This record gives sequence, structure tokens and C-alpha cells, in this order.
Amino acid sequence: MQINMTEKEWQHLGQMATIGELTTGIVHDLKNQLACIGANISLIDCLNENQALIKYIKSIERQVAYADEMANLMLRMGAKNDDHDYFDLALLMDDVARFFERVAGRGITVNTYVEGANHVISGCQTLISNSILNLCSNAKDAVGEMGIIEVSLIRDTVERIEDDLLNLDFSGDCSILTIRDSGCGIDSEKINDIFNPFFTTKEVASAHAGLGLANVMAAAREHGVSMTVDSIVGKGTTFKLYFKTAKGRFKSSA
Repeated sequence: MQINMTEKEWQHLGQMATIGELTTGIVHDLKNQLACIGANISLIDCLNENQALIKYIKSIERQVAYADEMANLMLRMGAKNDDHDYFDLALLMDDVARFFERVAGRGITVNTYVEGANHVISGCQTLISNSILNLCSNAKDAVGEMGIIEVSLIRDTVERIEDDLLNLDFSGDCSILTIRDSGCGIDSEKINDIFNPFFTTKEVASAHAGLGLANVMAAAREHGVSMTVDSIVGKGTTFKLYFKTAKGRFKSSA
């Protein structure tokens, strides 16, 4: 797949990379501020003799803990790690799904499901987490302000994958990651175009529109991951990614 981008598009990508690096520093600073707030709230809680204020103090403590957890998720997902290593795909999927659920909006329901405990694979956690997040974001665009997104992971053994977008000779034990939405669906004539850089079906395209699925395709190709997409206009779309299991390195995700 050849990627042709204009100078402005390359500049935009560079700008986004810079913003990402700055954001990491901001999140670290935010965590320091949250730690300070949490410590002061705990001190107030210890010194407080007014029982009527306890429920408000506890509410602040819960909100600080929530914000700190969100910051931790952002740091884990944004960590720069280009190395391929063995990791539990189920744990990574859970991190991304929890983060996405909290930023998707109140009208979006995110359901997650994991079958089995051994989902250890070899790959780059940064690329895989970005792929999951891109597919979830694509699903959010499809469902609009209200809908259901399902993110699931199962173990299976396959002999051949029909309609594999990468035409790989994929077979054997694998972990199958599925992202399914209840959105508008994709016209069959456009299925082959959605992975092209800067292709978008949005009526008003943003400056970064069309890169998400192209990045997913590139990451899948790098990892030898088979991928399929099934869509029905008006009913929704299902993406499936087939990851080869790392034999002999199984660990429990419990």
C-alpha cells in the first residue's frame, strides 16, 4: 500500500506527535496535583468533626481517584514502546476499552467480553493498543451519539480465514479480537477503500480523518495479523483481528 501525503498532511502528523509528547508531561504534572489534592482531602477527613461534611469529602476522594486512574490509563496507552515483546492481549484490551468507555460519551454503551485466560501474544503494545483504540473510535463515529460497541476476545483454532484482507496463510491457535458496533454500516462498494489513508465517509472531514483504519492495517501487516470486516448498511460493522498465540508462554490474565 503506497501512502501519498501532502506537505500540510505531513506537517499535521508532526504536530500531532509533538502534542502527544507534551500531553505526557502534562499528565505527569496532573498526577502530582491530584496527589496533593488527595493528601489534603485525607488530612481534612482525619481532622473533620462535622459528620455532615463526610459525604462531600468522600465524594471528592472518589473523583480524585477516578481522575488519577484516567491519568494512569493515558500514560500506559501513550507510552513510547517500539519493541516487540510478549504480553497479555486481554489486559491490554481491558485498559483500552476502559479508557475508551470513559471518553466515548454517555449515549455509548461499551460491552467487553474475554473467553479464556491465555491470550499472550508477541508484538508492540503501543501499535496494538492504538489499533484497538482506532477501531473503537471508528465504531463510535458509526453509531453517532447513541449505540452499542462490543469489544471481545476469544481463543480458537482456525484452518483458513475467509475474506482475509491481508491474504495471509493464517492457521492454528489464535486469539480473536472482535470490535462490533450497532452503527450505520459501510456500503459494500466502499469496503475496499476504508483502509486507504485519508479516505473518510464523513460529510465534514477533520484534518486527521482517514488515518485510523490505515494505521490499523499497517499494524496488522507488521504483526502478521489476519483481519476481516463484515458490514451491513443500517445494522452495523464487525472487525476481527486474528493474533497468533505465543506457544509456551501462556500466563493467566487473572
